[in-house]
Amino acid sequence: MLSIEKQQQAMDVVIFEGACLDNKDWDNWINLYTEDATYWIPAWDEEHTTTNDPQKEISLIYYGSRAGLEDRVFRIRTGASLASTPLPRTCHMNTNFRFESSGDSEVMVHSSWQTLSYRLKKVTSYFGLQQHLLKEINGQLKIRQRKIILHNDMVDTVLDIYSV
Repeated sequence: MLSIEKQQQAMDVVIFEGACLDNKDWDNWINLYTEDATYWIPAWDEEHTTTNDPQKEISLIYYGSRAGLEDRVFRIRTGASLASTPLPRTCHMNTNFRFESSGDSEVMVHSSWQTLSYRLKKVTSYFGLQQHLLKEINGQLKIRQRKIILHNDMVDTVLDIYSV
């Protein structure tokens, strides 16, 4: 059983991640991730089934390491990503937290999420489920894996790291 203190620490990481994205605090956002972190939004294979293997099947977004996330942030910061100009204003909300211990130094956090986004005079809502596998490193919980299930996958605009 995971202690209440560890559950709160894990929940704080997930909430802080959303705040970093809302505030475009890219340095703190990147620092939440381990070097070997994976970030994955699988595509829907059928109405109630997502793809299972980002190496062999289509994904909406997949980064196999923190280096991929760092590159994405670099493109956003430098304006090299025309699809992200202008950046939207976002509001990330997380709820329905559930926790499971995944070894001595890891915690799996399951939660529901919604992001509201405003860009070019248009409001977009994204929502779904997510899993964060957190690993304790030097007394801090870091994100080792993030898997995001996007329930409204008929995306009519840019989908990016700040969207979910």
